[in-house]
Amino acid sequence: MRTTIGNYEIDDDPGRIDLDAAVAFLTTQAYWGRWRGADDIKEQITQAWRVTGAYDQAGAMIGFARAFADGATAYLADVYVRPGHRGVGLGKAIVKVMIEDGPGAGFRWMLHTFDAHSLYRGFGFGAPDAAYLERPRRQPDTGFVPDPLATGPLTGERVRLEPLGHQHLTGMVTAASGGGDLYRWTPTPQDPDLMRRYVETAIALRDRRAAVPFAVVRRDDGTVIGSTRFHQFDFWAWPGHDAIADPRTPMAPIAPDVCEIGWTWLTKTAIRTGVNTEMKRLMLTHAFETWQVRSVCLHTDVRNERSRAAMERIGARFEGILRAHRLAADLIPRDSARYSITASEWPAVRQHLAELAGRYKS
Repeated sequence: MRTTIGNYEIDDDPGRIDLDAAVAFLTTQAYWGRWRGADDIKEQITQAWRVTGAYDQAGAMIGFARAFADGATAYLADVYVRPGHRGVGLGKAIVKVMIEDGPGAGFRWMLHTFDAHSLYRGFGFGAPDAAYLERPRRQPDTGFVPDPLATGPLTGERVRLEPLGHQHLTGMVTAASGGGDLYRWTPTPQDPDLMRRYVETAIALRDRRAAVPFAVVRRDDGTVIGSTRFHQFDFWAWPGHDAIADPRTPMAPIAPDVCEIGWTWLTKTAIRTGVNTEMKRLMLTHAFETWQVRSVCLHTDVRNERSRAAMERIGARFEGILRAHRLAADLIPRDSARYSITASEWPAVRQHLAELAGRYKS
């Protein structure tokens, strides 16, 4: 298929592709793939399902795209237009030929891009949902680097904090039932459908690295007795770490510098049993000693005296009131009491938590 745009021609004839021109651009100017060698690029192009080139009046290839497919799904890659030829719609024309004017018009298409979202949104592309998972490419000498936010279970003497999953749903509903006034200030679904939505939302946040939710499981019998999570992560821009925030550079995922502990609720029979103290000890230990955060904060509805007392009891320091901070459980803008523990305070808080645990044992 051939089409023209101004003085340029768009052609999907694979025999016309200039492999050397593609190599010259992709190895020097393409932020997404400069790690590839000429042989890799030529092999990828010759094995592609479809290719399209853009050509100037002299016949030189000044734009390109390739795709690979399996008959129902296709991946668009290496779309570029050389500098000096941009701004006339060539990129849009190349993409149109590739995904709308060819045999893949009805396919499910995928791609990655850092700087051309507006172009692809015009063709119906959007951000993936929580069903999409990806293992980023790693350099051969680093291998696979686990995400620091994938904590695995955190295990104490009384409870085990398990990464929240759909398998905990029934136990969560049972744990929340009959809570009554206990959940007056803490949003805690007691209906199975609402709890399912609660769990699915938490899992989606984990997939986006926005939270680390747990089911609280009693160790002696495996019963789910509540939930809690890390959230509100802050990743500081440390000198020398600029590339970490740049999606163009494949980097290992990093741990947060600051986080919050919240969304905590327990079944009524677990209140005043030492479970909450142990939960906080497990989470604070992980935050300060594994992630090495600089501070951990906690918020609660300013009216929630029981929660405020619990935060003060573990050694968190009151910082003040944040007005109209979040939506309250009774659906009004709530004022939040803010507490925190800093890295310098953690050794003393850790010792204090150990002493509290000893009291509960007795």
